[in-house]
Amino acid sequence: MNAPAKAGRAVGSGLWTADQFLEFYMTRPDEERWQLVDGLAMMMVPPDVEHHKIGKRLTRLLDDALATSHPEWEAFEEMGVRIAGVADFNPEPDVVVVPTAEISGRYATIFFLAAEVISPSNTAEMIARKIELYQRHPDNLYCLTVAQDEVRVRLWSRETEWEMTEFTSLDDRLCLPAFGFDATLAEIYRGTKLAG
Repeated sequence: MNAPAKAGRAVGSGLWTADQFLEFYMTRPDEERWQLVDGLAMMMVPPDVEHHKIGKRLTRLLDDALATSHPEWEAFEEMGVRIAGVADFNPEPDVVVVPTAEISGRYATIFFLAAEVISPSNTAEMIARKIELYQRHPDNLYCLTVAQDEVRVRLWSRETEWEMTEFTSLDDRLCLPAFGFDATLAEIYRGTKLAG
């Protein structure tokens, strides 16, 4: 195996399959977070406090909605996902919604939402590619990006044929009908420097 990369850089020059990546990942310390996108293994920059607050808040809000609408589903932070037929993609979205009974190990093969909290280290190209691949999963209903440095949430929904809707006000409401989820952006950003 190639030597690990510095944060935010790809490992080696060759492309890996998901199985090769998992073999490598299992040798890494628990505090390291890695993802595989288009065959490139990349160590992710450790998230800061604002990133964690947004991810934690979104997870709690989702779990509250799911407790009523789909008690057999659960929101998790930083769980990897795999997509059948996409052999070179093993990302770790910041928040995913999965069927609780299907969880085993580090990766989910069924998910209904994938959300990314956007930090300065993320490139627009990388996020766009991940959203495109998340949309390929046949069970996925929603993709979200939540900016951590500005009030900006983007939603892609299977219900609207993956058309993107953008929200930029703390008063805007994010609705995910399949989850019974309805929250203002102020609730998602609560406790951060953007919402107090």
